[in-house]
Amino acid sequence: MSALLSEADLNDFISPALACVKPTQVSGAKKENTNADGEYEVSTDPDQLEKVSITLSDCLACSGCITSSEEILLSSQSHSVFLKNWGELSQQQDKFLVVSVSPQCRLSLAQYYGLTLEAADLCLMNFFQTQFRCKYMVGTEMGRIVSINKTVEKIIAHKNQAQPQTQDPRADRKPLLSAVCPGFLIYTEKTKPQLAPMLLNVKSPQQITGSLIKNTFKNLAIPPDTFYHLSLMPCFDKKLEASRPESLDDGIDCVITPRELVTMLQELKLDFKSFVTEDTSLYARLSPPGWDPQVHWASNLGGTCGGYAYQYVAAVQRLHPGSQITVLEGKNSDIVEYRLQHSDDIIAAASELSGFRNIQNLVRKLTSGAGSERKRNITALRKRRTGPSANSRKMAAATADPFHSDYIEVNACPGACMNGGGLLNGEQNSLKRKQLVQTLNNRHGQELAMVDPLALGPKLEEAAVRPLSIEYVFAPVKQATEKDLVSVGSTW
Repeated sequence: MSALLSEADLNDFISPALACVKPTQVSGAKKENTNADGEYEVSTDPDQLEKVSITLSDCLACSGCITSSEEILLSSQSHSVFLKNWGELSQQQDKFLVVSVSPQCRLSLAQYYGLTLEAADLCLMNFFQTQFRCKYMVGTEMGRIVSINKTVEKIIAHKNQAQPQTQDPRADRKPLLSAVCPGFLIYTEKTKPQLAPMLLNVKSPQQITGSLIKNTFKNLAIPPDTFYHLSLMPCFDKKLEASRPESLDDGIDCVITPRELVTMLQELKLDFKSFVTEDTSLYARLSPPGWDPQVHWASNLGGTCGGYAYQYVAAVQRLHPGSQITVLEGKNSDIVEYRLQHSDDIIAAASELSGFRNIQNLVRKLTSGAGSERKRNITALRKRRTGPSANSRKMAAATADPFHSDYIEVNACPGACMNGGGLLNGEQNSLKRKQLVQTLNNRHGQELAMVDPLALGPKLEEAAVRPLSIEYVFAPVKQATEKDLVSVGSTW
């Protein structure tokens, strides 16, 4: 721990900036509160000015607008908005509700209420069916399967096109970066546009699930304005993801988190456990036509965030009989590398990297700038690593090296998605919170059925009569001066 910092100073969110990163034109404003371009600057002592409007898509999880997620008023994505909108739509008999839920949310609710995963699933389905006339409820594994297969396809195509200049196939080639974490995606677009070319433009399971549902209903000649799609996700940044311009056609109307679900239950004066049922037929009855509940309610190997890195290496392994996957741990628990080797040859490598502490190092490695601030920070890191506890060169050779991987699965939250800010993990003690994440990870492997996304992916694409919306359109913002993560830390 740095002498300049204490644990109380560190969190997973970036402190508010002195000026809003989304400049808003203000007419009739006093000169001392606007800059030369007429942009309103947020200060500690603002004068009375006209009210300005910042849309949800303008909010950033990286540059200062978003601090603690539950303190932000999101005008178009909240449980209150859902209650209001669905309350109006439910008066029309031709309208119906669709709910999608991620595995992290299901496990978080099960742990919070002391239920098995199946009991929590049935309870959740019974609640939405009873209270909101929910017609369909799905897990997000089918969306994840499509997302994984498209990711693997693009990585392999990119690697085949690359022409290494040395005999080392991993030398002089920067890795592709995942864009499935909206926190990292927005951070990259707004503050590190030079990394945007490395982003892999494949949407997350949340958005592809929405596209799959919309596609299913189109095949059934059901108009898109007939259903309302509520998505239950592990972090608040998922709201921003659903509000991206290229995501608006995916058919997701509102995103809420388990924290908001619990708040909604309290406001409705309802007990979640009162909806406990043993009616396992709900899995099939609430599945849309053509959706196998044993697939969309399942998960896959490779981690609780999707397993993109592992599944890529597993896909390449199928092309190289006799090769073996080696799992290497990094310098902390939030870095893991999957390395495919045949004898001493490295055929493929992919890594998982989580937390802004590691993202900061990732950015510095990949941008390799020569600024004075960067030199100062690197020097400081080297000083902290010296001493008896420093890793030797031999130890480093057996340590994960994500910066030379073919692909890096990046997650903004330390502990990845199972530590999402919207989950019911309110433990303030960092050790207890880490233990809770480990408990949820263990339950993920024990209570969720595992499917093979590489085998199921082609079948899902064949079943899709219409093209799916699977690609992001990146919008990197040109920076006048380079920004860096100067106020981000990790409590772990």
